[in-house]
Amino acid sequence: MKSSAVPNFFKLSINERIAILKEFLDLTEEETLILKNLCTLGFKELTAIGENPVSNYELPLRIANYFKINGTDYFIPMVVEEASVVAGACYGAKLCYERGIESSIVKQSNYAKAIGQIQLINIKNPLEAERKILENKNRLLEKANEGHRFSRAYNIKTRVFESEHGKSMTVNIYIDPGDAMGAAVASAMAETVAKEISKMTGIAYNSCIISNFSGRHVKAKAEVPVERLARKSVSGKKWRGEEVRDGIVWLSIWAENDVYRAVTHNKGIMNGVDAVAVATGQDWRAIESANHAFAAKNGTYKPLSRWRSEGDYMVGELEMLIPCGIVGGEIKKIPKAEFVLRKILRVKSADQLAEIMAAVGLAQNLAALSMLATIGLKEGHEPHRKIK
Repeated sequence: MKSSAVPNFFKLSINERIAILKEFLDLTEEETLILKNLCTLGFKELTAIGENPVSNYELPLRIANYFKINGTDYFIPMVVEEASVVAGACYGAKLCYERGIESSIVKQSNYAKAIGQIQLINIKNPLEAERKILENKNRLLEKANEGHRFSRAYNIKTRVFESEHGKSMTVNIYIDPGDAMGAAVASAMAETVAKEISKMTGIAYNSCIISNFSGRHVKAKAEVPVERLARKSVSGKKWRGEEVRDGIVWLSIWAENDVYRAVTHNKGIMNGVDAVAVATGQDWRAIESANHAFAAKNGTYKPLSRWRSEGDYMVGELEMLIPCGIVGGEIKKIPKAEFVLRKILRVKSADQLAEIMAAVGLAQNLAALSMLATIGLKEGHEPHRKIK
């Protein structure tokens, strides 16, 4: 069986790494040239993207290995300027490789994959307006879904606000966008429904837009044998697996109780998630927005992951929102993003992509915590690594 556990992958030449990917992914010569072509966006492609392009801005497309997610080996594409991010992802994935990382979509989640919002303003009788909207919910949903083959609006909720400017109402439309990220479809459905509500109630709407507090709700879990956590510094100092485990657990507890630490803890997770998002043509700003809100969903900002000791294993669990898609957006306009999705990750659905991204975030988090508990930031961020 083909494996992403390639020892010393980081020591190979670029051509040697591409040769490994070609064999692992069964790439043709033509497909392999996409990786070797450093400028897939020529003037024609840049012009098609639109809005003021003058050139390409170079960031490296890197590959992280040792990833086993839901029983399948992956080479993970990451676009990021910082080499230590990819080194950390590989290190964390290697620690998890024995059992792999389990990652799954929460099917019955309270969080919608996409939400379209409408603001109704200058409402004289909010209760009457709410009654009309909710009584006609099914008709409004039918209108929202007209012309959409792969996306489905399935619920509508309302909320009234009072301010010095008067009374307003927010109408939320809950949407499953299929394999799209959902921003365009959510805004389009909101505009359609807003017009219907205005006809129905005589109330003006002020704006329609997606809410970025939405996305695919994902959980990831890793069980790491304690002996695998043992580490050695460049100077020769050694840490036993139990010492590293205890240090990581203490760091997790710190993040759970200190918002200043929790923000940095979560930034480490997003190092991995964002790098995959950029490589696959995703709206990484939406992913950031969703998760910093998700981290504070209970009123206090908390870490997205938690690490604990369980017998001979250290167990990490992560929960987050991943608004992502494999169709629509800018993906088809960026050849390497399309190539990364179809040929390197070989994803079949946006849910699968979300599961991969969450798993990368958990491995990235593990590597950062291991570094902080042992060798420290300076040695961990040097542009080289030595994995024993």
